[in-house]
Amino acid sequence: MDTRQDEINTLLAQMQEAEDFSKGGDLIKDNKIEFTYEDKSYRLRLMNRKEKEELDSLRRRRFGQLIKDKDILLESDLKKQYKERGIDLEDAMERVRELYKEKSSYDLKLGEALANKEEETILKSYKENIIKINYEISAIISQQTNLLSYSLENQLASYVTKIAVYLSLEVQDDDKWIRQFKTLESFENFEDEKLLEKATYYCLLLNS
Repeated sequence: MDTRQDEINTLLAQMQEAEDFSKGGDLIKDNKIEFTYEDKSYRLRLMNRKEKEELDSLRRRRFGQLIKDKDILLESDLKKQYKERGIDLEDAMERVRELYKEKSSYDLKLGEALANKEEETILKSYKENIIKINYEISAIISQQTNLLSYSLENQLASYVTKIAVYLSLEVQDDDKWIRQFKTLESFENFEDEKLLEKATYYCLLLNS
């Protein structure tokens, strides 16, 4: 099996895991997600009005800092620079849109084949085509993300997600839920990256 096929198989496993996870209806309860980390119970919840106001204030402050930094470009400016170097990100996204249409066609064919109880070889062919399309979509989007990761918009979005975690992550203490971080300073100095990564993932899921 070649490297590309290995990558396709890995991507398929990851996609299946993500799909199973996203369909876990019991995961989100009452606008909260609970999880365990190192024998402690944590949860992410939707922010209340006061917390949203604090997030908005911090976002505006961060935007003001970023916009003053002449080394940080807007996404549109970055795209122009890449295009001058022969990398057309708009063309790449048009390709993604075409791939999604192609994928929808195969999804429909696969659904009809399953309903009609077609032979496994036919089902396998449709599934493999869907996997390959997903692989190409993932590769393009990954490249786009990497190329634009330093844009002002992406840095601001990343910061907002971090602040959402700071405001809404809670830890269980006996029968009570308390804020994990009492101050922004305590959050910024927190060193357990694995907990933050886990919390960020759940925060994105909760707010998606």
